Amino acid sequence: MPHRTTGWLRDPLRQPRLSVAASLARFVAAGLVVAALLTVITGLLARRECAQEATQSFDRLAAVVAGSVLAPQLTPTLRQGDPTAEAQIGHAAEPLLQAGSVVRITVRDADGLVVWSAEPGTIGTRAPLRADQQRALANGSVVSTEGKRASGNGSADLLTASVGVQDSGGMPLLIDVSEPYDAMEQFARTVWRHFAPAALGALIVLELVQIPLAWNLARGIRRHQEAEAALLQASVEASDVERRRIAGEVHDNIVPGLTGLTYALDAARLNGSSDGERTTLLARTADGVRHSIGQLRALAVDLSHTRLPEAGLGPALTALAERMEISGTRVAVDATGLEGLPRQAAEVLYRCAQEALRNVATHSGATQVEISVVANGGDVTMIVDDDGRGFDEARLSASEEAGHLGLRALGDLVADAGGSLTASSAPGQGTRVVVRVPLDGVEVHMRVTP
Repeated sequence: MPHRTTGWLRDPLRQPRLSVAASLARFVAAGLVVAALLTVITGLLARRECAQEATQSFDRLAAVVAGSVLAPQLTPTLRQGDPTAEAQIGHAAEPLLQAGSVVRITVRDADGLVVWSAEPGTIGTRAPLRADQQRALANGSVVSTEGKRASGNGSADLLTASVGVQDSGGMPLLIDVSEPYDAMEQFARTVWRHFAPAALGALIVLELVQIPLAWNLARGIRRHQEAEAALLQASVEASDVERRRIAGEVHDNIVPGLTGLTYALDAARLNGSSDGERTTLLARTADGVRHSIGQLRALAVDLSHTRLPEAGLGPALTALAERMEISGTRVAVDATGLEGLPRQAAEVLYRCAQEALRNVATHSGATQVEISVVANGGDVTMIVDDDGRGFDEARLSASEEAGHLGLRALGDLVADAGGSLTASSAPGQGTRVVVRVPLDGVEVHMRVTP
């Protein structure tokens, strides 16, 4: 089960991640697709607007042609088929037709009768006026087949503007002026060709400006992913170290004591003993069991108090000292004036005090420990002194190789908080552990001095 749990935690570490270059390539590709879509959409909208503008321009042209050029040539005799009147209007319309911008001109009365046309074959034909044409005839306005196509000569489509005018006798007439519909589309395409490079260029420049920003963003995300993976790996390793420490505590201290009691009981059972010896053995066994129970209880308490209590660092250290004194080691705590200590610094110091006292109980055989915590300016320093047997560098290295990484793990913990840890000891001279958590980050120091 533990191995399965560790594997589950490490699965995210094996998940593939996109490189910065791949992420940037995806961003650029997406940007180019968006730019292309915006260009197409902008082109369609621009062409639509250009078509509307061309239609309005043609309406204004038709109004000028009908009102200023053709209307003065209209006489009452034109409706009677007078050749002179027809020649007069034809002479006025000829330059417009030759210029090519206007391909058809038709004059109709209120009944839709064609009284004159640049196409003589249509004169005398009749086509009912639409409602909008009737309004244009009545109020002298302009109406066009905007958005519609009217059939013209051959296969060409025409855009027709109808203008209401009056002849010299005051009779309302309707002049239809037509131009090729493809001329309007050609105008729209010409405007778009002038507008498209600027629009596309602006989108490309925007994309180029975003590339460095996207690169930095991708690198930042990549760094955060790597940091997250490192933290996850550290948590897995810390869990492994803690499990090894608990196993070592049980194996090195509790199991040997209980095993010794078992051997003593077996020996008494096999060899036989007097009542007095059995009484002594039972008393010794009860003391041993009580001692092992106390060790298990202390281990359980340590596991349940890995986090700093809400009461703060001072009361937490006092509680640690009280639990330590159950095993016969006197602990003196001097920690005052720490009410405003940052939570992170207090957590680090509390964890260091836990590990230091655990080492005292497990390895040093000390009878007295002194813990002092002083906050001075930007530094918070904790000193843990014991009068135990101490250790040398060779013993510390051997302990690390065996998997007991207490001091080294503490050094890494303090270093992550921007502090330093120094362990000073020598055989038979006790141990001093100094933990300093400053405001500015410093390197972690581990040394063993005589």
